[in-house]
Amino acid sequence: MKRSLLVGLLLLGVILLSSCGLRTESNNYYYSPSWIRAGAIIYIGQTSNVNKDILGSQVSSSYTEWVKTIYPAGTGESSVLWDATGAPPYAMTASPVTDYVAYGDDLRSGLYRKVVVRNIASGTHTGLELTELAFNPGVKSFDWSNDGTKLVYCTTAEVRTVDIDGGNDTLVTAESNLEFVAWKYGARIAFIRTSGSDKLLSVIYSSGSGRVDLLASASVDLPQISSANTNEVFGINGGNLAKVDVSAGTPATTTVKASFTGVLPRLSPDAANVTYSKSSETSGIYSLAVATGTETNVK
Repeated sequence: MKRSLLVGLLLLGVILLSSCGLRTESNNYYYSPSWIRAGAIIYIGQTSNVNKDILGSQVSSSYTEWVKTIYPAGTGESSVLWDATGAPPYAMTASPVTDYVAYGDDLRSGLYRKVVVRNIASGTHTGLELTELAFNPGVKSFDWSNDGTKLVYCTTAEVRTVDIDGGNDTLVTAESNLEFVAWKYGARIAFIRTSGSDKLLSVIYSSGSGRVDLLASASVDLPQISSANTNEVFGINGGNLAKVDVSAGTPATTTVKASFTGVLPRLSPDAANVTYSKSSETSGIYSLAVATGTETNVK
């Protein structure tokens, strides 16, 4: 009896000590940057909290996700635009002419079942606040049109355009093994399809005319069309950040940054900088000057 009482008192003491010594460890993570038309970077942040007892064992944990903007110099960080806990906005891309951002939602087996269009204007919002475009079975990639009234998207088999209200869903071209699309600037859509181990870049007008196909050696993956010269397309080639002039007689890539480890690099509205996170890091937002190759840690 006395022994049982002693054991009970010891256990109670451990519990009391553990609760009294409870401490919280917090970490912040920043990732998935893109650009908005004002020249700021929009990104996802996550705050992770882990509660540990006096012995260092984890008792509980929680996290929040949110979206903010910040300028490339690391200044002018906004307040939280919206709470994204449990529903991170995948592959954010902002309209080139309005204060809207589009992002993927409900990701399943590499396909987005929804593309969300959200108003991120500062101050009082007017017009459309938020809309969701549903796709079955889903889309691989998407981007804005050059006038901000449409989205271009690709499934694994088609490149299509659609009004941001869901109307006028129109086929541009039927392909196979499609992976990525971009537009936003100029009159042509850039898209990537695979053939074996090759990533092949093509550009085409939204009408389906004027198609140009590039060889694998001249192609760039994850393409971004330059606003400064809409014949120039930036992306990844052979592990390097590169660009290619698709109007050249014999298109060839020019290296912007060798041994590039950025994830989903996004070209700025003035085509002067690229923003990205790194595949080797769990947190971090970077900006790279196209003219010099100089990299800056934004956050």
